[in-house]
Amino acid sequence: GIAHGQMPERELERVMRDFVAQRFNVLLCSTIIETGIDVPSANTIVITRADKFGLAQLHQLRGRVGRSHHQAYAYLLVPDVEGLTKQAAQRLDAIQNMEELGSGFYLAMHDLEIRGAGEVLGDSQSG
Repeated sequence: GIAHGQMPERELERVMRDFVAQRFNVLLCSTIIETGIDVPSANTIVITRADKFGLAQLHQLRGRVGRSHHQAYAYLLVPDVEGLTKQAAQRLDAIQNMEELGSGFYLAMHDLEIRGAGEVLGDSQSG
């Protein structure tokens, strides 16, 4: 199945219901699945251009799989490891090293270190 945010709502709901009901085994989708979906049978996620995602997004996407007793797998694909920015490499390293349940707080703190806090009342914002 295919799912993305530009689809009519009813069609998107139908695709998601069919995926949950296991009418198909592969869902090609955008980050629309980042939050709010729980499919216990989903055990593998492949994220292309993982270098373009923030640490919180990667954590949310990775959390879409492994919601049952089955082993889960998350594959984060990048075009060229040598060409990664320093921040992208740090994000990918952080997500790779934190596999334990409840690692969200660590990842949030690591994200703060990578991007900085920014200025609430100033011009410098960090996300």
